[in-house]
Amino acid sequence: MLPYKAFAPSLKEVVEFKKEQDIWHEIERIIEKSTLGIGQELYYHIPLFTNPIYIVKDRFLNWINEYHYVKDYNIPIATTLDKADADKLEYFTIIKNEISNATHHLREKNGR
Repeated sequence: MLPYKAFAPSLKEVVEFKKEQDIWHEIERIIEKSTLGIGQELYYHIPLFTNPIYIVKDRFLNWINEYHYVKDYNIPIATTLDKADADKLEYFTIIKNEISNATHHLREKNGR
């Protein structure tokens, strides 16, 4: 529960997180300094300073689930590309890219 003190990876020091916005500021700093993909950076750094419950919203999980339903069961996201929701296409592209980055990272890590 907020407030609490934790190590801020982007600042390389212990700071006090007083409100949820402080958590998001740390996330923004991590992303700005990112050398890996955003998903990988957050995967490695989030546990250092916060509980994911503060940042993972139900709608994010719903987008990921919907992406997998569409991909795994070959369900169209719209009747035509013109009728597809632009935001949904953007979210699905981000999810697809992050899955690809994570898969590539695992292959390199495991020497394959």
